[in-house]
Amino acid sequence: SFSPVHYQALFTDAKVLNMIGNTLLLAFLSAALSTLLGTIGAIGIYYSKKRTKTVLGAVNRIPIINAEIVTALALSITFVVCVIPKSYFTLLVGHMVISTPFVVLSVMPKLKQMDNSLYEAALDLGASPAKALFKVVLPQIIPGVISGFMLAITLSLDDYIVTFYTRPNGFETISTYVYN
Repeated sequence: SFSPVHYQALFTDAKVLNMIGNTLLLAFLSAALSTLLGTIGAIGIYYSKKRTKTVLGAVNRIPIINAEIVTALALSITFVVCVIPKSYFTLLVGHMVISTPFVVLSVMPKLKQMDNSLYEAALDLGASPAKALFKVVLPQIIPGVISGFMLAITLSLDDYIVTFYTRPNGFETISTYVYN
């Protein structure tokens, strides 16, 4: 029969609660930073010239197309070459490298659906480019931004390989705990 005894034991263990807290903090922090960086990147790519747009779009797809193990090893080697010790920073950067391209891909379709004449009209009516961006562009792309944020959280919660290669010693997430 069903018994909550094992669940009580699981959720009263300090090590498990710490691991769950680490995982959620990492997921939300990396998702927030990836969403910010990915949204800025998508807007930059969208308003770039055609040749630059093509190059940046191709560079954005590299972490998506690459096997995750290749990305994790490349990050690990980069940190060693740059003499950056494994820390929470390296773990956060690793998760952002995996998540940010997906945010860009979530925001780009909303930018393409957007009516550019509204942004131009705001500029013609005296709005600064920054004000037009925040008052006209961002409200139109917010569904893509939210979608990218949710996707980034999911990717971060699920990631084992990049976490394994970039985490500091003693730092556990759900994925590394379960695998070990």
